[in-house]
Amino acid sequence: MELSKKSLNEAIKKLNNFKEAYSRGVENAVKYATEAMYNKVLEYCYANGISNHTSQIHWEYDSKAKSGRVWTNDMVIIFNEMGTGIIGANNPHPNPDGPFKSWKYDINEHGEKGWKYPKEDGTFGWTRGLPSRHMFYDAFNDIKGEIGDIVDIEIRKTVGDLY
Repeated sequence: MELSKKSLNEAIKKLNNFKEAYSRGVENAVKYATEAMYNKVLEYCYANGISNHTSQIHWEYDSKAKSGRVWTNDMVIIFNEMGTGIIGANNPHPNPDGPFKSWKYDINEHGEKGWKYPKEDGTFGWTRGLPSRHMFYDAFNDIKGEIGDIVDIEIRKTVGDLY
């Protein structure tokens, strides 16, 4: 770079291009990490024998807020995440936080005797509850360990094109 008006303008242009590419790389990383977490949640569901309700797990990337989220409103998935009954109380979620901080495992106090529930085929089943399978929690921890590499790769992809 020389100390001339033309050289300074070129330097400013390069810095602005770098700033835009860097921001695009971060956005790409957030989007990629969100989709990767979604896929990991599905993997954990399948590994735990949960497949019937996985279509109710969603992911989205908000380009305005530059944030991503993976979520479900399906109670079957939520019950499997958190655990239920005396079994869940004995095998709780590792980190019930946010809206699940006050999660109650044996809300109706069935204890060891469990309870009957209606099945889809018209018969009844019996359960003492479910252990926490924490698919979302485990997927989050996986992504948390990978996020540095994801961001590095995505930034290198966008910024690397400038040189």
